[in-house]
Amino acid sequence: MPKINYDVIVSQLKKELNTDCAISNKYGIVFASKIKEFAKGKIIPQKILELILTRKSIAEELNLIKINSFALEAQEYNYLFTFGKELILISRVNLNINLAKLMPNLRVFIKKLSKGYIEQEDVIKQFSLFNFSKDIVKIESSLSQEVVDNEKYSIIKELIKYIST
Repeated sequence: MPKINYDVIVSQLKKELNTDCAISNKYGIVFASKIKEFAKGKIIPQKILELILTRKSIAEELNLIKINSFALEAQEYNYLFTFGKELILISRVNLNINLAKLMPNLRVFIKKLSKGYIEQEDVIKQFSLFNFSKDIVKIESSLSQEVVDNEKYSIIKELIKYIST
């Protein structure tokens, strides 16, 4: 399975939805971004990450099964955080955008993207077993040869020590 190119996905979202986006994993590491506040390779700020991580307890307090997304309204933009199993989609949209129409689309998108991420992780976890027996035999033979070499020249070493003292 080819590696997911998050930069291309973020660029396509910019074209299709006319919104700046960032994609991070569930630990807050940003994979790709068009939002300067959430730059690629950085970590989501600690306070926001704490809010994201406590969404399950917030849902319990509100007698909800789960929280799929939340929005933060800032001076110039709304920041939408949409959650998948393994990924977080961060969107920066203008204040005049109807969030009720946009959020279901983002939720479906992140769900599909998270599924692809999980499949990619499964491929990485699968690996073939390596037979170390040949390497162990080579190591043992080189060690035994080294012992023979040390014994072979031990007389010369003793003579050199004797002469040098």
